[in-house]
Amino acid sequence: MLLLLRMLPDYLSSPQSHYGIGFVLFAVVAVSATLVLVLGVPAFLALRKLRRDSWRSLGIVGFVLGALSAATSWPSRLDGYSAGQNWHGKYIETYVDGVPTAYAWFTYAEGVALFALHGVVGALVFYGVWRWRQYPKQSLQRRSSDGG
Repeated sequence: MLLLLRMLPDYLSSPQSHYGIGFVLFAVVAVSATLVLVLGVPAFLALRKLRRDSWRSLGIVGFVLGALSAATSWPSRLDGYSAGQNWHGKYIETYVDGVPTAYAWFTYAEGVALFALHGVVGALVFYGVWRWRQYPKQSLQRRSSDGG
């Protein structure tokens, strides 16, 4: 929240138009809400039914579901296509004559890991809010039914 407040003056004083921000925000919310409703909620309900609804289990499921959402777009062969990009300050070639290079796979793995990290954070935030709503006065204390 503090970061958003810090960036707000720069955003409002920018000479460029802000028309695309609403669409990007809508797209991000739509995709993430769909993934949560289609995959996350059923996974949580299954863990709860199996009495495995600890922070560790939810973190692992968040990691896997976050990684799966990015893992579907692996580098494929694109005949006659060459491309490169800036990767951590260094120009790299990701495709040479349609064949993905090792750097294409490195950037792919980095993207999957980043989405997995987002999944873990989302799952742990969900767990914290769920515990807080379930046990408001003892949300941070360990309970015997927690399993973790």
